[in-house]
Amino acid sequence: MLEKIQSSPLFSIRRAVFTYSLAFLISLSDMWLIQLLGINTPEELLTQTLIHGTGFYLGYTIIALFNGDS
Repeated sequence: MLEKIQSSPLFSIRRAVFTYSLAFLISLSDMWLIQLLGINTPEELLTQTLIHGTGFYLGYTIIALFNGDS
C-alpha cells in the first residue's frame, strides 16, 4: 500500500519541496522589494508561503494527473 502511494502522482516530495520553495522565494521577494501583498512580519511571510505553496502544489498535482508525468 505504501509503495502505491509513493508511486502515485498525487504525492511527490520533490514537487512539494519545489513548490513551497518557489512560494517562499516569491513571498520573500515581495516582502523585500515590491511590497504588493503587504507582508511585513515573518508570520505573514510564513502564512503567505503556506497559502501560495499549497496552491502551487495542487496546480502541479493536477498537471501531473492529467499529463501522466511526475
